[in-house]
Amino acid sequence: MNIQRFVEDYFWIFLLLGMFLGFAFPDQATALEPYVIVFVMLLLYVVFLKIDMVSIIGHIKKPLLLLYLLVCNMLVIPVLTYVFTLPLDPEIRVGLVLLACLPSGTAAPALTEIVKGTTSLTLVLTVLSSLIAPLTITGLFYVLYHTAIPLDYTELFLALAAFILVPLLASQISKSLFGGAIDRYKQYSGAVSMLIMVVIIMVVIGKEADYIRSNIKDIFGILLVLYAVFFVFQVIGYFQAFWLRPDERIAVSVSKMAMNNVLGVVIAISYFHPQIALILVLSEIPWNTMPILYSFIRKMHRKPETAVGKRDGTEREEAGNPGRM
Repeated sequence: MNIQRFVEDYFWIFLLLGMFLGFAFPDQATALEPYVIVFVMLLLYVVFLKIDMVSIIGHIKKPLLLLYLLVCNMLVIPVLTYVFTLPLDPEIRVGLVLLACLPSGTAAPALTEIVKGTTSLTLVLTVLSSLIAPLTITGLFYVLYHTAIPLDYTELFLALAAFILVPLLASQISKSLFGGAIDRYKQYSGAVSMLIMVVIIMVVIGKEADYIRSNIKDIFGILLVLYAVFFVFQVIGYFQAFWLRPDERIAVSVSKMAMNNVLGVVIAISYFHPQIALILVLSEIPWNTMPILYSFIRKMHRKPETAVGKRDGTEREEAGNPGRM
């Protein structure tokens, strides 16, 4: 088994490695924090080298599907979370509802690539969910909790442009200038992406390691709840568009599970009790470990997908066969 195949089949080992390094070497991880934006943009650049703009346009040409997925992810699932967490402590409940309201994180497309989903679909959902998040978050919390959360739309948009649009444009320019070299490199992109992801996870966990340790007595019960919630998010995301291909369903599932935790932490610290901020910080742990579930989904569908690939010669990343919403 070559290195690339090992990374693809056992990606969860590297996700756990990043967490371990963050907890074991928090000082070194924190020293890298000023460069985490660069690492994220580099990660997305590597991932986007494998994305064809035609595939992105193919998803955009399905507005009904995108509208359906966004309504489910940004409105329906948060409301269901509010309803089904009634028996829980009010602060834990608010934290879970806030978690459910968050848009897809900027690393979601990279995570989709690692778990072999349709990266271009996650990318489109990430951009759109981030654009509407200020409206949906503020609207839902006002309706459900009568709480005003004034988010800076301009700041969120500029951050989105920096994190996603710049690497996307840079990758497309690179392909037009160095297409042959990039085609030869693509077979190693998964391993490169995983190594960068390890560094990012190390920095994120290392930054919060002391905060987690100082609240250790409150952690275990919250983590059990968070793992259950993340599992439900993944399952709902995977089956809410059951008519799509397995790789597209994985993309939808990742777009819900891999939410923008950083935005959630900022909102929690600014407007809510510290325990709610703790919940958002702890959500980084299932965020980094729950993708293990996708390895089982991939094994379940590996044989049918292989047969399809041999029959029609198309790549998984091609978007949108006709006949879908």
